[in-house]
Amino acid sequence: MSNFPSVDCSMENLNQSILFWIFRISPLISFPFYLLAILMIFKNKSKLVMTVKKQYLKQIGINFIFVLLVSDIVCPVLEPPIPGYYMTGLLATFQMNVALPLVLMTHVVLLVALSILQLVKHQLTTLSDLRFTKKFDLPVKIILKMYQLCYLLMLIVALSILPSLTIHFDLDSFRQSSFEYYNKTPIVLCDDMFIADHRSWKIYTPYICSLIFGVVCSVTGVTSVITCLLMILESRKIVSRETLIMQRNFTGILIYQALVYIIFIILPVGVISTLFYADIHIQNNGLPFLLMICSQGAINNLMHIIPGIWKRFHQKPKPPPTTYGVCAMWSTTPSVVVT
Repeated sequence: MSNFPSVDCSMENLNQSILFWIFRISPLISFPFYLLAILMIFKNKSKLVMTVKKQYLKQIGINFIFVLLVSDIVCPVLEPPIPGYYMTGLLATFQMNVALPLVLMTHVVLLVALSILQLVKHQLTTLSDLRFTKKFDLPVKIILKMYQLCYLLMLIVALSILPSLTIHFDLDSFRQSSFEYYNKTPIVLCDDMFIADHRSWKIYTPYICSLIFGVVCSVTGVTSVITCLLMILESRKIVSRETLIMQRNFTGILIYQALVYIIFIILPVGVISTLFYADIHIQNNGLPFLLMICSQGAINNLMHIIPGIWKRFHQKPKPPPTTYGVCAMWSTTPSVVVT
């Protein structure tokens, strides 16, 4: 920034914002939700949870890493009308590639999506393996192909965001171009400001790829859940009531997870992108949207916490063992043993 006029890059005004401080300490606020969810998973001895315990724990770990990354390590705040973000987190104290936070956040969001897709795919394949759901073989095969497409698009998004790192090598000219384009707004020249200039292919290529991935991923997830519900409906008179309830509850959990992911990640990111490129002003540095994104993991953990607490307070007491049974177990007199 040595070739540019001096610019006031101070963000001290954020210190007066309650939303900003809630955003900064969101990992601390949400930590009890993560800890309680882990405890409930370990205490849950149902067959359903035991089969996907590792996937649940991995999902919780990814979600918490995502919260730490967004709220503390990067801590991006929006500076409308400039599309992009201003870093105020730990990475702002180091002289590093200004596009690195964008790459990290994109990859972790993809991991969050992958954890949900794997759970939905597990339920789909589990139900399709049952003998009474063979009539769904063709739809299941098509959906499994869609999962392969999702994984391919996920890889494309992860790779397409990498060229944005090369912006750093020609940063002065990139900032100068953005400075002229965005009506000479001074914040563009700040070291910790990343400008998502849609005129650059390094920005719009991953943006378009992300949109395509979001659509395909959503369609695949919704189609999978609907197919699972149809298979459960088909088997309601064949399988035991216990199995039916277990599969229905797990499918309900998947619906809940998908809705949380769509409402608290896809929707805020989509709204932010739309408002930026539609030149509509975003209030409060976009902090309400950022808080929604950070709360995704905690709200997702409620699916473990609420049922666990409900079972603990509504658990039927076990009947005490009968005296006769205990005596019979230890009745080993010689008259019984010898014939």
